[in-house]
Amino acid sequence: METTDRFANNRFYSARFQQLGHEWDANPALRRLRLELDRPAVAECMRDYPYAVSPWPVIISAERVAEFEHLIVRLPALYLKAVRIMFGTDADAFARYLNEPAVIHEILLRTQADPRQMLNRHDVLYSNGQLKLIEVNAGSTIGGWQLSWIEPQFREILASGATTARWALDYRNMVDTMFAGLFDAIARQQPGGGNGNILLLVIGAEQEEQEARLAPFAGTFERMRPAHWPRGRMMICTDPSRVEFDGNGTVSHAGERVDAVLLLSPEGATVKPAIELRLVSAHLAGRVVMPDSPLYTLFGNKALMALLHEPALAPHLDAGERALVERHIPFTARMGAASAQWRGRAWDLGALLLAHKDDFVIKKSHSLQGRDVHVGKFCGSDEWAAVVERKRGAEDWLAQEYCSADTVVAPDAHGELSEWSFIWGIFDAGGRYGGAFVRGMPVNNRRGVINSATGAVEFPVFEEAAKKNKVTL
Repeated sequence: METTDRFANNRFYSARFQQLGHEWDANPALRRLRLELDRPAVAECMRDYPYAVSPWPVIISAERVAEFEHLIVRLPALYLKAVRIMFGTDADAFARYLNEPAVIHEILLRTQADPRQMLNRHDVLYSNGQLKLIEVNAGSTIGGWQLSWIEPQFREILASGATTARWALDYRNMVDTMFAGLFDAIARQQPGGGNGNILLLVIGAEQEEQEARLAPFAGTFERMRPAHWPRGRMMICTDPSRVEFDGNGTVSHAGERVDAVLLLSPEGATVKPAIELRLVSAHLAGRVVMPDSPLYTLFGNKALMALLHEPALAPHLDAGERALVERHIPFTARMGAASAQWRGRAWDLGALLLAHKDDFVIKKSHSLQGRDVHVGKFCGSDEWAAVVERKRGAEDWLAQEYCSADTVVAPDAHGELSEWSFIWGIFDAGGRYGGAFVRGMPVNNRRGVINSATGAVEFPVFEEAAKKNKVTL
């Protein structure tokens, strides 16, 4: 009699991930292994990490990596093309549509954006086997890279199984790829010059406290620093007034020229506008690499997804661009719009949302950590109608087509096998795929939003190593 493989869905991500499921099934003790985040060798910031972390990885194939890479490489250029076509030189139209300062449009007109300077995390999911973009988070505070600091424990867990210990698996350390991208950007901006100095500007914290918490960054910096910059330093500053600017726009700190700056301030803590303006000016003058420049954080505006679905844009896209939008960008519309074109029909937007409650999500275009999200499928009819009424005409809110995440089977916190829905965080550093992590929620606990801040479990992501010889089973 034929039996169903409960790990068949895991196979979509890789053969190894399906095999890992079989190992969990055959060896319950493996499922009960735990991380030990209180070890002395663990980075301080991970000892009190506020989110649940699975000791076992999700394993992906080269095919999935190529799909991530394709989206990351093509999306920035598509966004910029859409902005150029839809707004031209009209800064006011840009500001109204995207709810952004008009000056950012002026910057885009005068400056050639270099996507390789960006630090982005693309939050995606697979729905019926298709990769769907949920949102882009831009800038150096995107989070999710912290799991890189406990990679050795993930490898210990894998080594604990007689079978899994023999597997050849690669891991992309997100912090490594971030620093590699910064060093490459410095080299492009200052050919034959620069000194490799990177400044971490952290607001709202004590200097000694931040130096202790960010110590792992220093180790990564030293490991990734190119040999031709032997005197390069990573500097931490909690007092922006100590950042200096000369008449040419060169940025310095403690007497050292700064080649790249990261604004690592927590949510709600900001650099004084006058200082941020001088940093942005230095960046636009080519004096400093700055992933947190508004030129690049713009890419985290979710309303850009609505722009890609504007009917007036479609005739200006080539076949590959239209295919990317159709396949990977869920239908999105601004709540400030009166009407929408959905599945070949013109709708009043409010009527569409009420008639197809389970097909839509209403969310804010500028928001973090799963806040300000209403999922129609998980709302009662009266609750949903009230949300639609309340958000109609709100310029900073969006309606987005709901995509149901495909499920896999993995151990829960108690070592029991259960079905999970996944949201993937895929990192873009230096304009290339730079690693990933996954946030998972057991299907029987779903509340509509899958986010670490709302109770999801974080999983590391490993890759099947390129085959050089016969695979060991």
